Amino acid sequence: METINVFTLVTYIKRYLENDAHLNKVLVSGEISNFKNHNSGHLYFTLKDDRAAINCVMFSSKARLINFDPKNGDKVIVSGNISVFESTGQMQLYVNNMKIDGLGDLYQRYEELKNKLYAEGYFNQEHKNVLKNKYPEKVAVLVGDNSAAMSDIKTTFYRRWPICKVDYYPVLVQGKDASKNIIENLLLVDELDYDAIILARGGGSFEDLFQFNDESLVKTIYSLKTFLISGVGHEQDYTLVDFVSDLRAPTPTASVELLTPNINDILLKLDDYNSTMEYVINNRIAFLENKYDHLSKNKYLLNPKLIIEKMELKIDSLYKSLNKYSLILKNKELMIDNFVDLIKNNLKSLFLNKEHKIMSLEKLLSAYSYKNILKRGYSVIYKDNKIIKDCDDLKNNDNIDIQLYNGRLKAEIKEAKNG
Repeated sequence: METINVFTLVTYIKRYLENDAHLNKVLVSGEISNFKNHNSGHLYFTLKDDRAAINCVMFSSKARLINFDPKNGDKVIVSGNISVFESTGQMQLYVNNMKIDGLGDLYQRYEELKNKLYAEGYFNQEHKNVLKNKYPEKVAVLVGDNSAAMSDIKTTFYRRWPICKVDYYPVLVQGKDASKNIIENLLLVDELDYDAIILARGGGSFEDLFQFNDESLVKTIYSLKTFLISGVGHEQDYTLVDFVSDLRAPTPTASVELLTPNINDILLKLDDYNSTMEYVINNRIAFLENKYDHLSKNKYLLNPKLIIEKMELKIDSLYKSLNKYSLILKNKELMIDNFVDLIKNNLKSLFLNKEHKIMSLEKLLSAYSYKNILKRGYSVIYKDNKIIKDCDDLKNNDNIDIQLYNGRLKAEIKEAKNG
């Protein structure tokens, strides 16, 4: 037989125990003795009954989630896994959760149903609904009537997202008829086109929350087409509803915080958008004014009306773009109507003023049109398709064209004389 060292033996035993499916997740009842609460927050104790004992450790990350202060003599139910502490070769139970005994049957039913539903795919992430509107407009809340949870939810909605329409559906949150009542209300609101549903209740004992472990309730939530967020109990409380919901919140208040944006953040964002819009508009208007000033000084434009019409089309396009931008802000950023209307009214007033200025420029430029000048009795003389401005540019017997208002004449110079 080959000789092995102690480390190899202990490591083999440790790996063997950790790979045993029966020991990987165990539910054990017993009495606490030799209890020690380490400065680090870790709990060390022995779990015993009248025939055996086993050493246990519960690390601080798990210990801070239990809702009572364990002590020697407490009868408890713990869940965890068996392993070996290599330095001492000591087998011990690594505890993940601890509850006061007396609810053993409920815990057993809870664990068995959770494992069954998990195996059947009811908790699969790929089946969960996605919140389609990050700025929810209409939310249904299923919560105990006049409860502290209802009050917290109302306060949080008012503080964070007061523009949302919130409908409250009082339901039973404890007792044998609670799950049936919740199911009826869930099926009702699922057909009413809500952006999301909140199912909430305040904290309580494991027994108080047990109706949220109902199998029919889990399957009903699984079948919903509306996004559902659960806010049941306190942070350390987990029910089967939490596993099947599209999103789990640790408290009723947190369910609203996870579902909604903060309106103050959105208002700041809108202010930034408004400043950007004003900057773009003012720069564009300055550019157009400079261009109009340049056009108004050019007396030899053949057809200034076409240029003005082109400018009008650009202004119309800009105005439509700004309207569309305002509409996007209204629909996607919050529907804060009064704020957007104020921006639009300012823009309309601004562009009306510019429209009056364009009309004045159009009349001025029209007055400089060469056809209007010809209409008053003037004419333009061309030689070889060039405009003649000086008599010295002509000599006797030159052939010329004379442009009148309503036609063109050909002529021959008999005498070209300056002066």
